[in-house]
Order: sequence, then structure tokens, then C-alpha cells
Amino acid sequence: MLWGTPKRGENYEKNLYICKKYLITILLFDASEEPRHRQFKRPKRAEMKYKHTLIIGALILLIVSCTPKYIQVFTTKTINTQLQNNKWVYENDTIKVTYSFWANKGVMSFAVYNKLDKPIYIDWKNSSFIYNSNKLNYWIEEQKSSLASYYGGYYYNGPLLKPGFAINEGIQYTSATTIKPERVTFLPPKSNYYRTQFYLLPIAYYKLNPKTVNKISVDRADNSNKKTNIYEINFDNNNSPLKFRNFMAFSFSENSQSFSFIDNEFYLTSVKEMNIKQLTSNSSNKGTLFYINISSENSVSNRKKYSKK
Repeated sequence: MLWGTPKRGENYEKNLYICKKYLITILLFDASEEPRHRQFKRPKRAEMKYKHTLIIGALILLIVSCTPKYIQVFTTKTINTQLQNNKWVYENDTIKVTYSFWANKGVMSFAVYNKLDKPIYIDWKNSSFIYNSNKLNYWIEEQKSSLASYYGGYYYNGPLLKPGFAINEGIQYTSATTIKPERVTFLPPKSNYYRTQFYLLPIAYYKLNPKTVNKISVDRADNSNKKTNIYEINFDNNNSPLKFRNFMAFSFSENSQSFSFIDNEFYLTSVKEMNIKQLTSNSSNKGTLFYINISSENSVSNRKKYSKK
């Protein structure tokens, strides 16, 4: 499971109960009574300040636990790959490429499988990630410590994500490493190579227009007797705000100048915003989706309150 991946109602009710219990305990606390182990009596003014500090701290915890958390879920479609096991897959007689985008802000994560009985060589200098017609090279002649500044916000500096495997995103790689990425990857017969290098949408949130966004009322996932709103906007290939491609060059010898190419295209088809508890438990199994965690103040429901009529 992804670190930071939301699970429906995870620990929410438990944390809320603890905060309420903690607040009640403090409010009933007798500030004038000193524990037996203390050998001094605190001044009354200091005692009241101590009590007020605890109360304020408990109120902050209570407010935070009660504040709704929201998530935006993004759906993708493809031009020239097929859906297999909830992931986009491209396959020919030589290689199989499996994609999985599920992560906060989305990642271009893919596995390349060599189907042949002989090695192939992926040339990253002649390969690119392309977003909205802007090219980002998979390989530049720089040390890894320079990549973050070169690629800007699109550079993903987390752990390797493997489509089809359990993922732990808790440990981040440091950008200070001086490892130089390989220009050509040697891929033995019947083996996989995994790559995760770029974010798909490195923004704080996608700004939905409160006045024009579609609102759908559905049963709450945690309580079917109550309703909640999901805000949604849809796109097609012509008006999609995000189009991205994975362009790869490979050959059958390390120093070859004759390449075969793969060009897989994708685009964003919908954005859905909802309370994080509404997220279904099987969403993380769909590599065709990705998400962005957003704060309550950036949510449509909150911005709708303050939008001009």
C-alpha cells in the first residue's frame, strides 16, 4: 500500500474519539490539585496558564480531527494501449510495457518486459516523457543531484514504483546522491526493468469551477443512510488539459544506431473531488487512476461558499 494512500475512514473515528476524551479529561482537570510526587506548589497564575495551554492544544487536535479531508481522483484513457488487470499495457512480439499511475500527483511508472530469448538495450538518451507536447529527456549528461533542478516540479525523487507489486512510499531517496544514471539499460531475456521518474500533475490541486462543475449526490461509503457530494468534470481527447506520452527507443546491441521505437499516448478524461472517506478501497488497484490529496480550504464545497453569486 502506498505511503500516504488514503483508505476509507482509516483511524478517523478512533482519532476523533481520543481527541474528545482528551479534551473532556482536561476540562475536568483540577488545576489546584498537585500530584503527590511534586515537592513544590505551582503559583496559581502559572497553574492557570498551564491548564489553558493544554485546553488550547486539545482544541487544536479536535479541530484537526474534525476537519474533512478531500481528495481529487483523476481518470486516464489511452490511444494505443490495452486495459489488462486494471493497468494500461502495450505489447508487441518483442516487449511488453505495463503502466501504473496510482500515486499522489500521479507518476509515470512502468515496467518493460523482454519477451525474447536475446537481450535488448533501451537507449534513454533517445527516449522521452512528453507532457502537453513538452519533452523531458529520461537521460541527461548530469549527475543525479542535478536532475531535480533540471526537471523542476516534474522530477519524481521517491522510491521505485513497480506496477503489480505492493508499494511502500515511506522512504525517499535523497537528491544529494552523486550516482550518474545509466544511458543504456541492458535487459536480459525474459526479465523486467522498472522505471519511475516523472510526476504527471505536480500541482497542489486541480481548480474546479464551483459554478460550473457537475455535482452528484451519492450514498456515503461509511454510512449509506446519509448523502455526500461528488464534484466531477469530464474531458475528451480534444479538450483534455493533460496529455502525456512515453516515447522509448530500443535496439539489439549496446552501441547500435538503429532503433525501434514505442510511443504510448495517454490523456486525462475526468476529475472527481470527494471526501477522502468516500474513496473506495479498490481504487489503489487501478493503475489507470491517480490522485491528489487536497486541503479542505481548497475544496469545491469550501470555495463555493465564498464564490461570487
